[in-house]
Amino acid sequence: MKMLFNRAVLEARILMSKKAKITIAVIVTALVALVAAFAIYVTYYAIGKKALPGTTVGEVKVSGMTSSQIQKQLEAAQTDYKATFSGQGIAEKSFTPQEIGYRLDAKATAKNATERNSAFSYVSSLFSSRQVDIVHDIDPAVTNKLSQDLSKDIPGSKPATEPVVKANAEGTGFEVVPGKDGFGADTQTLIAAANKVMETQQDQNSSIKVSAVKPLASQDMAQQMANAAAKLTENKVIITAGEKTFTADQKAKVSFVKIPTISKTAKPEANQQAVGEWVNKNKEAVEVKKVDGKRFVNSAGKVLKTETEPKDGVTVSNGEKLTQEISKNFAAGKDSSVSYETQVEKASVKDKTIADGAENLAYMAAPGEKWIDINLSNYSVTGYEGATVVKGPVAMVPGAPATPTIKGNFAVERKYRSKTMRGFNTDGSRYVSPDVPDAMFFSGGYALHGAPWRGSFGWGGPGGSHGCVNMPVGGARDFYDWAPIGTPVISHS
Repeated sequence: MKMLFNRAVLEARILMSKKAKITIAVIVTALVALVAAFAIYVTYYAIGKKALPGTTVGEVKVSGMTSSQIQKQLEAAQTDYKATFSGQGIAEKSFTPQEIGYRLDAKATAKNATERNSAFSYVSSLFSSRQVDIVHDIDPAVTNKLSQDLSKDIPGSKPATEPVVKANAEGTGFEVVPGKDGFGADTQTLIAAANKVMETQQDQNSSIKVSAVKPLASQDMAQQMANAAAKLTENKVIITAGEKTFTADQKAKVSFVKIPTISKTAKPEANQQAVGEWVNKNKEAVEVKKVDGKRFVNSAGKVLKTETEPKDGVTVSNGEKLTQEISKNFAAGKDSSVSYETQVEKASVKDKTIADGAENLAYMAAPGEKWIDINLSNYSVTGYEGATVVKGPVAMVPGAPATPTIKGNFAVERKYRSKTMRGFNTDGSRYVSPDVPDAMFFSGGYALHGAPWRGSFGWGGPGGSHGCVNMPVGGARDFYDWAPIGTPVISHS
């Protein structure tokens, strides 16, 4: 009997052991399947970083969509769907959110929709939902204009004036100019309809009324903008160039601030144009214009005179780069301590070999070089080739004391066989001299020309010309035929 009992117990134990093993096997299999399923789930949503289950943007489900897909869907919605308005004296009209002034940030919204707070997000999303707000702003200029367009036939309609932030009179800070109420189609209704269109991604119908409309930007928003702008001017902006240092003062930094249209998300920006003007202005104190030297030498190579000393040029090569860097730092609230990069351009020295004896004349001409000498001391005009006289001297009459002939080094600019000359007398009256022969202009209205109306030459003083060099007709014709455009003209006492 005992033996039979022991046998029964043994068989029962064996049976229980088999059942336990089967149960454990089932549990393990289920767990493995669950883990595998979860792994597949995580992998699916991780690849491409898809929005997790239960995610909505506004009221639209986006689960399983990538950031790019969500972004494209939102961008399409702001132009594909419309809000229709009608009401008090307003004919029915439809507009897209974009036309209402809705300014979507699809990229930021899509990023928020696909973000994970932690790895646990994959688990929590299975048991909860998450609504993502659409990141956007309202353009007051567009919304206010639409308000007026809708109510243009309503007597007394006028747009609301938005508050603005501007530099104060001293240019050292910022001040707020308050906004003013207007009268027109209710802007809040317009904005609410645009929001609803985007949240549902469906067309919407709204009743709208004409009433007093407040600026969309509040006084507080304007003051916050002014405070943020003032904060930017605390940035230090310094440019160095060798031992020179250029530090932007308060007025300059105020000009560096660009104030956008005030809205809930708008922030002061860097005025890159103003920054560039400041960078370029200071650059002028660093740069040096290259000046090539000029010397006069005789036929033996001996330096007779140095007309111009050579000076190496210095140019700033990174002005535009500095403008961009300073602007970026300034907008980000960071100091800028940068340096001008310079390049040196070596000056050369040019030697002009002059004709022997030309060093003693009014012009150091090269051998054979044509030039005209106007001598205001002895009232003569002489033509030279190098240091050799080839024309004249020809007696002339220069400008009267009140209208003297100009002095300096010039060149023949233009020539006319016959020219009508006009101008003003010293008393303000006009003069006209028709058919002036053989006119050679060498500086603006100053010219050598024939003067058939004069009976004598070789004198100066009262009765002289209006500044031109008057010559006998034959002498003027001789010089005209001899001297081409570009011939040096030296006028001296």
